[in-house]
Amino acid sequence: MTDTAASDPNAAHLERLTESFVELYRELLEGVPEGRPTWVTTGGREGGANGTLADVSAEEASRDVNGTTLAAHAFHMYWAIDSANKHFAGQAPGSWDESWAVRTVTAGEWDELRAKLRRAGDQLLGNVTTMQDWQADGAALGALASFGHAAYHLGALRQLRKAVKG
Repeated sequence: MTDTAASDPNAAHLERLTESFVELYRELLEGVPEGRPTWVTTGGREGGANGTLADVSAEEASRDVNGTTLAAHAFHMYWAIDSANKHFAGQAPGSWDESWAVRTVTAGEWDELRAKLRRAGDQLLGNVTTMQDWQADGAALGALASFGHAAYHLGALRQLRKAVKG
């Protein structure tokens, strides 16, 4: 607990909220080590977005399943997390239409997209840890919306992965 949190009970609650949010968001992105309890995903590293996508080929990521692709959802998830990072940096996000611009990828593009998703997630967790002001207008709403959005797209990624992996 920080010195501020020790002297201000409200600060202690907000610090715990930040820690909990980061822990749960990390689970969406990274999964959890085998044998550790989960709150949102199935166990293991493969339960998170990074693990879900780890052994998917570019061809599989580009395969159409009911009008969408793994690449499309992975890029959209990256775009949304990157937009949250832009918010922390005082920058405007891109357009929603741009968030669905990717449907197919080459092997190199797929490797880069997965790396960008991982970096954006790491950056978001750092931004929340160091910059999240839960009392600012819209901050809690934005954080919860980001979490829900990432959870939804993780579910989509996991289902699409099942479809392309057979």
